[in-house]
Amino acid sequence: MREWSSMGEDRWSVDEAWTLLKECRSTLAVVLAVLLTAVTTLSFTVRAAEGVAAETAAIGELGGELERAAVPAVDAGMVERQARRALVQRVRANWREPTGVQPNLADYPDITVDVSLADQMVYVRSAGTEIYRMVASTGIDDSTPHGTFVTNGDRDDHFYTARDHMGGDYWTRITGVYLFHSVPTREDAGDYIEDQAVLLGEPASHGCVRLTVADAKWVYEQLPKGTRVTIS
Repeated sequence: MREWSSMGEDRWSVDEAWTLLKECRSTLAVVLAVLLTAVTTLSFTVRAAEGVAAETAAIGELGGELERAAVPAVDAGMVERQARRALVQRVRANWREPTGVQPNLADYPDITVDVSLADQMVYVRSAGTEIYRMVASTGIDDSTPHGTFVTNGDRDDHFYTARDHMGGDYWTRITGVYLFHSVPTREDAGDYIEDQAVLLGEPASHGCVRLTVADAKWVYEQLPKGTRVTIS
């Protein structure tokens, strides 16, 4: 076999290949991200000279090349579902806190809100672009109304329904008796029912849209009157 160093320009010696791999080490994080959508990658193959056992071959008796090999594409939907599960777990453990970094809605035009019953998420958009998302709990037995509604500005810092033996803080009316509000409380404001709070991310309410305490307060303080809310 010819000395590997004398082969074509698309092949390298083991030492050169090792140096190349070390130089690329700092980009591994980027490569991993790209692999989420890429369909090819590079593999390195090392071969011994004819008649020489690979496990006992000296460096000079080894040959190899970098080859392009196909790999299956990653299911983007699966990645999104895994990310959502991780987000829900974090929110359930921190149900007093915001889902993420809350924007100042006064800085954004054309605010709309989409409530996804399938995702159990609330998406806040400005001119069609998502600017914030919140983990939510909608109604059990599909009791949250479907459709598009316009908020009338009704809101308050607490309510309590004796019939249901629970209430909520920081409510904002969507339509009729259906509200955005915090995880449930007992009769007093701030007296949260923890075994209900940890149900965020799945249907659990009587029809309202439950949010973390901080997210409900943010909606209560910032959602403009006349905002279009679509529930589907």
